[in-house]
Amino acid sequence: MYRALLTKAIRPLQPRFTALPPAFHFNLSATHPFSSASFPSNLDHSQSPAAFISDKRYGKAHTGDEIMSFIDRYQRNEVKDYQMSAWLMAVCLKGMTPNETAALTKSMVMSGDIADLTDVPGISVDKHSTGGVGDKISLVLAPLVASFGLVVPMMSGRGLGHTGGTLDKLDSIPGFSCDLDMDNFKNILRTVGVAMISPAGDMAPVDKRIYALRDVTSTVRAIPLQTSSIMCKKLAENPESLVLDVKFGSGAFNHEVEESIELAKSMVEAGEGDNKPTTAFITSMDEPIGWAVGNWNEIHESIQVLSNDENPLSADLLNLVVVQCGQMLLQGGVASTLQEGITMAKENLKNGKALAKFHEMVEAQGGSLEAVKNPTNYPSAKHSIEVISTRSGYVTAIDALAIGLVGVDLGAGRKFVEDDVDFTAGIELRKKTGDKVEEGDVLAVLSTNRDGVGEVGKQKVEGAYKVDEEAPSPRKLITNVVRKGGVVEDFDESMLQ
Repeated sequence: MYRALLTKAIRPLQPRFTALPPAFHFNLSATHPFSSASFPSNLDHSQSPAAFISDKRYGKAHTGDEIMSFIDRYQRNEVKDYQMSAWLMAVCLKGMTPNETAALTKSMVMSGDIADLTDVPGISVDKHSTGGVGDKISLVLAPLVASFGLVVPMMSGRGLGHTGGTLDKLDSIPGFSCDLDMDNFKNILRTVGVAMISPAGDMAPVDKRIYALRDVTSTVRAIPLQTSSIMCKKLAENPESLVLDVKFGSGAFNHEVEESIELAKSMVEAGEGDNKPTTAFITSMDEPIGWAVGNWNEIHESIQVLSNDENPLSADLLNLVVVQCGQMLLQGGVASTLQEGITMAKENLKNGKALAKFHEMVEAQGGSLEAVKNPTNYPSAKHSIEVISTRSGYVTAIDALAIGLVGVDLGAGRKFVEDDVDFTAGIELRKKTGDKVEEGDVLAVLSTNRDGVGEVGKQKVEGAYKVDEEAPSPRKLITNVVRKGGVVEDFDESMLQ
C-alpha cells in the first residue's frame, strides 16, 4: 500500500545553524506577521569591503553597524562571494566578540521573514538539536510537550552526511506533509498545538548563501559563525523560549565536551539576547540514540516510546526526551521545577496523552493513521543482513559516526543534497553499550534495497562495535546544563530515577 511513497526525491537541503550574546539586545516579536524585515535605511556604507576585511584580519572588533552594513550589501550583491569568503576566514582566525556575534546574528535574521505567532493562543516553546545519529528526540518530544497545552511550532531540517534529518523521518509516514505555508501552519497550531514542518517563508536567506561558502572554504568550525547560523533561524521562527540539545562525541559535529559547552554558552546568550528564556543541555553522541537508525525505523521507535513501551534499548532516548520536556514545561510555566517537569513528562507518556497528540498531529498534516497505528505493517527492504558477534563479553563502545555513515551507504541518508532517501533502509541495533553478549549473538540488523552494499556495511558495523571482557563504566548521557549568563552546571542524573 505504501510502496509508491517510500522513496522520494528530496528538496534542497536547509543548512544547519548557530548563536549570540547580551550587549546587542534585540526583540523581533514586534514585527508584522510573517513579513520581511529590513535593514535601517540610514546605515553608513562608506567603509569599503576591503577595509572591513582588513579590520578583522588584524583582529579589530567591528561595530554592530559595520557588520549590518556588510551583510546588507552582501545580500544586495554589492559585496562579492570572494570578499565574504575572505572575511569568514578572518573570523575563523581572529574570532569575534559577543557583541559582534550578536550583531551578525541579528543581521542574518533581518535578511528575511520573521514569524509572528501572536495570533496563536498559548505559550510557544521550541527546541533545537545540533544533530547526531539516531536523533529522533523531536518526534517524541514535540507531541509530548503539546499534550500539556503548550504550543510547539517546530521547523526542522533534512539530513546530510552521517546525521539524519527530522523531515526525512516524517516524510516516511505515508501522506505526511512537511511543506505547509504559514497560514496552514498556524491553523494546525491553533487546533492541535503542535506542527513539524520545513522552514516556511524565506527565513534568514543570507545564512544559506554564507553557509554554502563556509562549506567549501573550510570555515565551518568557528563558534561565532556556528552560533549566528544556528540561532538566526531559530530567532526568525520566533518561539517564546528555547531548549537546546548541544551534542558532543564521535557522532556529533563537536567531538569534545569543552567545545560543545562553549558553543552552548554562545547559543544561550543568543536566545537570551532576544529576550527568550534559553537553556542548553550538553549530551553525549558517542553512540547512536535508541535502537533505530534510519527513517521509518526511527518513526517506529518513536511510536514505541510514545506508547510507553519500556524497551531498554530506548532508555537513552526516553531520558533525553523527559529531561528536555521537563525544561520546556518549566520555561512554559507548566512546571515549577525541572524535576516536576520530568515527572509530568513520564506521566503523559504512561497515560497515552502524548501518543494521542502525535496521532492528532499526523492526521492534521495529512499522514496515514493506519501506518502509525500499525507500524509493523510497513513494507520491508529487499535485503536484511545480520551482524554477528565474534566473541563473548560486554559492549564497551559503538562508534556513532561509523554507524551513521553505514546508514547513508544503505540508502537511509544522503551524501549530496540532491540524493534520494530510501525510507525502509537503516540499522536496528540489537545491543547497546553495557550489554552482555555471547559469541554468535546478533549485534545489529542492516536493511537496504541496494544490491552489493550489505556485506561491506556488515563489516563496518562489526568494526563499530567494541566488545571486551569487562563491563564498561556507566557513561553520562547528559553531562551539563548551560544557563543564562554563561552559567555551567553538572547535570544531576538522580532526577531520572
